Amino acid sequence: MPAARPNLRTIADRLGLSITTVSRALKDGPEVKPDTVARVKAAAAEIGYQPDARGVMLRTGKTMQVCSILYSPEVGDYGDPGFLAQVESLTQGLEADNYSLLVLAQTRGEDPLDPVRKVHTQRLADAVVFSRTTLQDSRAKYCLQHDFPFVSFGRTELLTPHAFVDHDDEQAAYDAVKRLLDDGHRNIGMIDPPEALTFFGYRKQGARRAMVDAGLDPDSLIWMPSEISVRAARESTTRLFANQRDVTAVVCASQMTMIGALEALMELGMDTIRDGIGVVGFGGMPFRMLSKQKLAYYYQPQRHVGEVLARHLHDLMNGTPPENLQTLLPYHRIDDLAAFREGEDF
Repeated sequence: MPAARPNLRTIADRLGLSITTVSRALKDGPEVKPDTVARVKAAAAEIGYQPDARGVMLRTGKTMQVCSILYSPEVGDYGDPGFLAQVESLTQGLEADNYSLLVLAQTRGEDPLDPVRKVHTQRLADAVVFSRTTLQDSRAKYCLQHDFPFVSFGRTELLTPHAFVDHDDEQAAYDAVKRLLDDGHRNIGMIDPPEALTFFGYRKQGARRAMVDAGLDPDSLIWMPSEISVRAARESTTRLFANQRDVTAVVCASQMTMIGALEALMELGMDTIRDGIGVVGFGGMPFRMLSKQKLAYYYQPQRHVGEVLARHLHDLMNGTPPENLQTLLPYHRIDDLAAFREGEDF
């Protein structure tokens, strides 16, 4: 017969305390002495005590879950693995509050609002995280209208403030294009996702500003739309060089886009070093090149993004105003990908 699951009475009997004292100690109640709190938490850890989620929900109405919406095409065979690193660190960050992470997939062609509405109406989680934001994001509007806590990975232009974590895409794109111009490139291709996504707008602003500051026509930048995948980027890069044979540099939306661009260059018989092709990418996963290629990589670890998302969720659900939970993370440029190692201190 399986052993009974440890509960509050198990800890109370073990330490000779009342169930009420044990319950308050696990919640860091100020009425319980610090040494008692420490004894109770040590005993709970030793016997493997975990709060009964069903009991918590009955008492408080809380699910003790946060839901992260996964855009599934980005983590398929040709997708972006950065989401998985973000999920891991987000999960770890939520554990301190005894929250679990639920991941819900948004499939290709599905209305982005559908999974968020499902989480809210079916009470699957107490808060939600989503990415791929748009300027007038329907998910953010829905959550604000229904007072449903959320932190977006990406910004919007909604008038009502909300919590977010985002990359500083405008400044990174400005720096990338400026450095390419400084290296003598004048015909630059930009491989980016559809314009509806907010971060594309910031990238475009930064790139165009770099051209203007250099006294060049910003409309001379060549924009090639591409989904964030290796296959799509390879096809877009092939079309770019077929249509614009004088292109000498490519700025890629992500590390997956950069891989696709490199595959296209190889198929076209082109080389970044021999032919002087500038290739720049952005991403959140360690990216180490084993072959001899000249690349520049703007890096912000997705593990760090997950940590910040978890902190914002904790603070938001504990009453911090959302306008105080808006974080813009800078990218870190890496020029020597042959020496890139995970664990760089940024």
